[in-house]
Amino acid sequence: MWMMFILFAFAQQHYPFENKEEFEASFPADFICEGIDQTRGWFYSLIAISTYIKGQSPYKRVLVNDLILDKFGKKMSKSKGNTVDPFDLFDKYGADALRWYLLYVSPAWSPTKFDEDGLKEVLSKFFGTIKNVYTFFALYANTDSVNPKEFFVEYANRPELDRWILSKYNNLVKSVRGSMGVYDHCKSVRAIQEFVNEDLSNWYIRRSRRRFWATELTEDKKAVYNTTYEILVGIAQLTAPFAPYLSEELYRNLTGDISVHLSYYPEVSVELIDENVEKRMDLVKELVKLGRASRENSKIKVRQPIGKIHIDGKYKELISDLVPLIMEELNVKDVIFEHDLSEFMDFSLKPNFKLAGPKLGSNVKAFAGALAKADSKEIINAVKSGEKYELEVNGQIVELDEEILDIRISAKEGYNVSTENNLFTILDTHLTEELINEGYAREFISKVQQMRKSNGYEMMDRIQIFYKGTEEIDRAIEDFMDYIKSETLAISVEKSEEENMEVQNLNGIDTAMKLEKVQ
Repeated sequence: MWMMFILFAFAQQHYPFENKEEFEASFPADFICEGIDQTRGWFYSLIAISTYIKGQSPYKRVLVNDLILDKFGKKMSKSKGNTVDPFDLFDKYGADALRWYLLYVSPAWSPTKFDEDGLKEVLSKFFGTIKNVYTFFALYANTDSVNPKEFFVEYANRPELDRWILSKYNNLVKSVRGSMGVYDHCKSVRAIQEFVNEDLSNWYIRRSRRRFWATELTEDKKAVYNTTYEILVGIAQLTAPFAPYLSEELYRNLTGDISVHLSYYPEVSVELIDENVEKRMDLVKELVKLGRASRENSKIKVRQPIGKIHIDGKYKELISDLVPLIMEELNVKDVIFEHDLSEFMDFSLKPNFKLAGPKLGSNVKAFAGALAKADSKEIINAVKSGEKYELEVNGQIVELDEEILDIRISAKEGYNVSTENNLFTILDTHLTEELINEGYAREFISKVQQMRKSNGYEMMDRIQIFYKGTEEIDRAIEDFMDYIKSETLAISVEKSEEENMEVQNLNGIDTAMKLEKVQ
């Protein structure tokens, strides 16, 4: 327990004249926290008095809160007009959001630049995301009349995606408890927010949507309910010290218990941490991220299928069974593990003269010449893999690394390369007629789904689709008719010359469309 009252103990407890046992039991205090302006008048005076009376410091740890500044780093002042009213912020965004933002933006011992836009971002990225995850879970649990506390799928029998998120969660608990143990709450809230955004929402829930949609309560559906429930309850408990109102609402709604603040803080379940499962899934996530960057760079829409993507062959053994996941995420027909990159990429290698010059002096020109004659591909592969590579320059042995080199990798025509942290993806940007037609069909499906929603149709309503388009659209719809019907619950897709139809853009081609619900 943090005995803050001990800071007043010499006067308040009338020590050393009485209350000796009570005083000794709680001295020295575990923790003292005050603003930086109190350094001389509070921290120093306390330690001086304690040293005089007890011969030791009155506190074990000190946390100094630095000042809150405006977004430009200037001290807030009424005369400058750059102050903010916390009560106005409470009314606009809630106390939890303000508390979370102040912890998130910088450590307590650093000056905090307060920016209302940053507060809005936290409200959207964390509070909005966790509420959306809970709402999604509650919607399907209520629709299915399911209570995840009434069944339990053994962890070993759950799909790898579930075991991955449970492992990530338990590593999160370990990280948060470690950061809180050294009073670094900034690290704690940042770790929780990243987990909720990147792991829970953007990957686990998104990858699990079809599992929630399943009509029967299978073991797989039970597993996704169990896992999501356990993670949400755990997140509510983890966030309780930082966002007490949000966590209380989540916890009560999920468990029916009195209060999250009467529950125990989460402990690490070491047996649920599986570093290999995390390594596999995290690698796939990174490869997907790079693949999406290549799509964006090539200006190829997500719904446009692509023929192939090439990834580093050294990962084949680790993730070959996860290839279908990569194919689905990146909308590609084939994933190829590639060992020879020269077919797809050009390599350029020069000295980084800013660093090489001071290090090599007059030998820097000879170093550039030696690099020009060396095997660029071999050097880049070695350096990128963290291996030691030495080059002789006028009798001097130069150890090569990424700092001393200017490495440039570019894709050959028809390919797009994305690299980060020694990972790469090579996207084959050649689009066949069949791929282009499938792209039109997928865009057509997307527009139909949007129109279903705007028309207020129920999820299981059957429909008829009428359209008027170009020959390209006709061929695409004809080739993928069965796929379009199954995805949109359409009993027919027919050409129509009707005038009053809604015009949609399908990858650059205007197409008139109309839906009718089948009674």
